[in-house]
Amino acid sequence: MMRRPQWSTSRTNPLDQIIHRFQDRWEMDRHFRATLSGALGLVMIVSLCACMGIVTTVANGALAGVSQARDSGGPQNSNTGTGLIKGVPTFPTATVPPWQQGNPPAAGLIPESQTPMPRPTQEPTATNMPGGPGGPGGFPTTCNGGGQGNSTWAMSPCPQIHGQPGTLTISAPKYPNASLNIVIGFGSCNNCGVIFPPGTYSLDASGNATVSYTVPAAAANSTTPITGMINIGGGPTLSINAAPV
Repeated sequence: MMRRPQWSTSRTNPLDQIIHRFQDRWEMDRHFRATLSGALGLVMIVSLCACMGIVTTVANGALAGVSQARDSGGPQNSNTGTGLIKGVPTFPTATVPPWQQGNPPAAGLIPESQTPMPRPTQEPTATNMPGGPGGPGGFPTTCNGGGQGNSTWAMSPCPQIHGQPGTLTISAPKYPNASLNIVIGFGSCNNCGVIFPPGTYSLDASGNATVSYTVPAAAANSTTPITGMINIGGGPTLSINAAPV
């Protein structure tokens, strides 16, 4: 157990005795310390609130004084002291005199032009195109022909239409049941030819045959006539020369 210190009262003054008693209670009595700490905290909070109240009151008073002084200042004086500018309040404008209408100036007659009148251009004279008789450029315009032994051939339709079916009719009465070897070129394009080797088609007992095919689409608007040959077994070879596709 802690013993309380003993203070001599003969060598100390009353203030020292008060301080010694306070120190003694602070060190020995925890309830005293708790009570005094709470009291000091409360005093500090009250002091801070009082200071804030005082500062707020002073600031509001100062701002109110400034606002009152601004509002009571009255209208601003817009006179700069320079005085009014003396002068004519109107601006002179130049007056345009009225238009005086006069007589138009005399003009002489324009002399007639000596350039002769243009005449219509004479149409060009037609010239024969190379390639022999036929259509433009010497191309044939028909789709049929013949050869020896009263042998004939014909294409339908004429001219042939690209991408559409066509037929080749062959008539050779002197060579019944003869085998046929047929080659047809529809132009200068790629894959524009058809071939029917011997054994594909033959003449019937009357010497007639009809060959069916499809005109290549790439032969459209060809600038080359349709060419080819028809070889009749044991008979003549017929040349094909027809209008372009």
